[in-house]
Amino acid sequence: MSTFVIGDIQGCYDEFMSLLAEIRYSSQNDHLWLAGDMINRGPNNVGVMEFCMNEPHCQAVLGNHDLHFLGITAGVAGPKGKDTIADLLEWDACGDVIDWLRQQPLIHRADDHVMVHAGIPPNWGIDDAERYAAEVEWILSGDNYQDFLAEMYGNDPVSWDTNLKGMARLRLITNYLTRLRFCKPDGEIELTHKTDVAPPGFSPWYALPRPLHQGTTILFGHWAAIDGITHQKDALALDTGCVWGRSLTALRLEDGQRFSVPARGEWA
Repeated sequence: MSTFVIGDIQGCYDEFMSLLAEIRYSSQNDHLWLAGDMINRGPNNVGVMEFCMNEPHCQAVLGNHDLHFLGITAGVAGPKGKDTIADLLEWDACGDVIDWLRQQPLIHRADDHVMVHAGIPPNWGIDDAERYAAEVEWILSGDNYQDFLAEMYGNDPVSWDTNLKGMARLRLITNYLTRLRFCKPDGEIELTHKTDVAPPGFSPWYALPRPLHQGTTILFGHWAAIDGITHQKDALALDTGCVWGRSLTALRLEDGQRFSVPARGEWA
């Protein structure tokens, strides 16, 4: 039995199926972890979601694109120019996709591995991250989830304070776990830069001293610009830009081996 972790699929169903064939994935014997952003920007979101929802050993975490889809279906946000989720919105099982996504966590932990879409700031321990993620997961799976989605968008606040309350607190938790790239050692976040070049005063979150993360390997996607390279043994990036025409990548946890298949087009 093997556990495979796959980065941002973003609706690239054909590449997803090719990668599963490349790693000889077995639904009966193996486990599949998906690091978020399963949908949007690619051509076949329905195919991806149909597979994931019916796969017995599939564990996903939510990414920013998955949450944006929920925002659109809740009527609190409109599609953006590059969104490609029309196939999901028109699918007769769209309601099932909404229900399934609302039950997925923001963080998944198993032994000394943690999977999250974007990252964990250095000022949070792993137990902290799980506890704070649970606050968002609770409201997202509840009856008033639309209220959260309506207030989810935005870049403020930028710094963590345990005294933060209400939607500001939930927004920053969500931004850390699903949008983080650059921050400062104290967790001050910067969300406007998306390349691999840090803005002045900031660093990639994984390159900062992280004593609170010691003993844990963090698996994440979200950051196509770094092409899966962190130069860190305890922070492994898996978004290799399939939707941008590069590749889709899986990591086998048991031995750290990576597998990739080329993109079949430049979708984004």
